[in-house]
Amino acid sequence: MRIAIPVTDGQIANHLGFCRSFLIADVEGDKILREGVAENPGHGPGGPPPIFLVNQGVNQVVAWGMPAHARGLFEQYGIRVQLGATGDPAKALRDFLGGTLALTAERLDGGGGCAG
Repeated sequence: MRIAIPVTDGQIANHLGFCRSFLIADVEGDKILREGVAENPGHGPGGPPPIFLVNQGVNQVVAWGMPAHARGLFEQYGIRVQLGATGDPAKALRDFLGGTLALTAERLDGGGGCAG
């Protein structure tokens, strides 16, 4: 499985489309095989970010929140989405794999857009 987490200033970004980069990890079961960072191409070449992640072979996104149209793009390509994650992305990845990821109920999952 390949997991992506949007990151800005060392924390899980609050808007996937405008994050600075993505932590991308290849995992097998609960083991992290490889981790790397991919710069967010933004809404230009290689984007928008959901399409960029599709092209990176991602099949799971762990994020704080995202607008409905982004979630729809992920679902269209069979990519699972877990919303409500906050804090340190590496810790969130480990907690997600271990089944102990604490989620916040405050998340952008339908009412927001890219304009704001």
